[in-house]
Amino acid sequence: MLDQTSQWYKLQYPECFVNEEQRMMQKMFADFVDKEIMPVRDKIDDDVTHEKIISPILKKLQVDLGCQKSMIPKDYGGDEVLSIVTGALKQEQMARGDYGISMHSAVTDWGWTPATLAYLMAPTPEARAWGKAVLDEFAPMFTGREHRAACFNMSEAESACDIENLTNEGRTVGVRARLQGNEWVINGTKFWASNSGVADLNCVICNLDPRLGKDAFALVYVPEPWPGVSHGKFEVKCGLQADRNTSTYFDNVRVPKEWGLAGPVAWSIFETAVSAPMPLNSGHAIGILQGAFEVLLDYTGQRVAGGRPINQHLSAAMILGEMASFITVGRAAFLELAHEYDHMEIYGLWNTTSMVAKGHAVHALITRTAPQLILKGMELMGSYGYVRENHYEKYYRDAPIAKIVMGGCHLGYFAACRQFYDLDYSSFGPGKLKMPA
Repeated sequence: MLDQTSQWYKLQYPECFVNEEQRMMQKMFADFVDKEIMPVRDKIDDDVTHEKIISPILKKLQVDLGCQKSMIPKDYGGDEVLSIVTGALKQEQMARGDYGISMHSAVTDWGWTPATLAYLMAPTPEARAWGKAVLDEFAPMFTGREHRAACFNMSEAESACDIENLTNEGRTVGVRARLQGNEWVINGTKFWASNSGVADLNCVICNLDPRLGKDAFALVYVPEPWPGVSHGKFEVKCGLQADRNTSTYFDNVRVPKEWGLAGPVAWSIFETAVSAPMPLNSGHAIGILQGAFEVLLDYTGQRVAGGRPINQHLSAAMILGEMASFITVGRAAFLELAHEYDHMEIYGLWNTTSMVAKGHAVHALITRTAPQLILKGMELMGSYGYVRENHYEKYYRDAPIAKIVMGGCHLGYFAACRQFYDLDYSSFGPGKLKMPA
């Protein structure tokens, strides 16, 4: 249970980063995890159809707690929860219980981010009109009593994290969109996107002409079911089973012109949208590590070896202390980053070179270190560590997946370097891919 009156809590979540309303939200999600997820966490990844355990939990989270309307503006009956600190606190607590369930919720927010940003921040009249058209059409289904999901449908088998590499300016996007009269026509294949195959609404990342880069970049919303949209099989992964991943095929998919936005403004919104998850997935990784640490702390306190509890052996205390130390440092880092994201008037837009570097630096370090520490903890658990009902192996499987989302650690470290020198890590140039012809 999250004791917000304890000295530990006050030090881990200081008032300079977390206000009273955010504390209430954090406690709500922590209590939800303890009540709804922890008692069944060892069974979640075996719920193949999602019908027995996963879907009922998601219904309570997304509908009953209202999370599926978090990114919907208040003008449309949503909650307009735009604070990145609030989002990061939520994702940390949810991932402490189950990373897949948390990812489903987070990506529904992410799918709405471009349209909501365009509507509320209005970079141009054209962008605001686009955001309004999307919200007019689809917001009502997310503010109702049915469970709905959104998908930020970006990844592709061929270009992978090259799409998230902003130095490529969208040239590696393989899905093509073209304007034909008053309709967008979309063709191509997406792969690996979270919530794909179960989403009611996709924000599809497209390109009209890869030779033009960001000048031909497009964001087009496509609902489902919809003519021309189909899917492959759901992928079976080592972890994160509550999060669905599949291929999405677009075969001459036609949607109204007002559901799409193209050109530099669309690219600017995309840059902001792909930066937003850095503190959020960092919170995920710390939540996974916290969950593993709690299991390990309990086990080593009860299990006796050499005549005393394992946690009284100094070799074990070194591992536990290293995990506790990194949780403290990692939590401070993602909270500071989220705080800076919430105050663009001071720290700048999320898509500036410095903010992109800061976001990636925090994200890459946290997501790369968490699985390494969980692996060390497995040494203390022994055979008990990889048995499903003892819970630890769940975090052991989930943590490596957190490391490769958002372009992965390598892309993150490259971006961190770029604030100090002109590192060339684009996909094009001498000895690399040729520019699209």
